[in-house]
Amino acid sequence: MLPHDLSGYDFRRIFLKGFQVQASIGFHSHETLARQRIVIDVDLYIARDQAPIARDQIEEVLDYDFLRDEIKAITMNRHFNLQETLAETIADRVLERPLVQLVRVQIQKPDVYEDCESLGVEVLRRQKKTL
Repeated sequence: MLPHDLSGYDFRRIFLKGFQVQASIGFHSHETLARQRIVIDVDLYIARDQAPIARDQIEEVLDYDFLRDEIKAITMNRHFNLQETLAETIADRVLERPLVQLVRVQIQKPDVYEDCESLGVEVLRRQKKTL
């Protein structure tokens, strides 16, 4: 869901949905002993006027593979106590790409409670210098 103050923008949305990884996440003792399954969704928005597609060539768009590669590297290389910290770390990495204007990251832990589909957190961040 986009904030209401972006109504005048024309965006292209790129998304990664339901990406499952095994991560070292959580602060409870049982969570620090073993990796657990998390599900990650990422939406990133690129202003179309800053990244026009004139020739239908790969060089004109953002390489989608970086999303999976970056998330894998982030989740494999450290322990996160909080889902919030992991979501913010992914958002920071995505916003390092110059074309990305806005990013939404959702982290879900689907195996925490038996009576819930999942437990998670979502962050929505934008490039401070452009919007």
